[in-house]
Amino acid sequence: MELDLSHPSIEDLRHAARKRIPKFAFEYLDSATGRELGLKVNREALDAIGFMPSVLCGRTKANLQTTLMGQTYDLPFGIAPVGMSGLMWAGAERMLAQAAVAHNIPFSLSSVAVASPEDVA
Repeated sequence: MELDLSHPSIEDLRHAARKRIPKFAFEYLDSATGRELGLKVNREALDAIGFMPSVLCGRTKANLQTTLMGQTYDLPFGIAPVGMSGLMWAGAERMLAQAAVAHNIPFSLSSVAVASPEDVA
């Protein structure tokens, strides 16, 4: 899998999404429940992680595979359920499921998805 460098950070992806999708959809996707305390705590925890690049150390290929419920995936993360994502972008659930299969990562369909599990499968 080739690394797409057109959006080198999550903030770059957020900026592109803000320009591409309707305002109500972006605000829904970019927010959290209540006073957004869970989002704040998670953001602080992620911001505390630092990457220490190792340059001129030779070329290595890291194995990022992981096993979840007996299934081996190529990356240690997947696509989490997003309620009503089909309202944000027509056919979003199916496109996300297809992308997950193409890249061998987990996918979870929201219980309040626009598409049925049968339509996504």
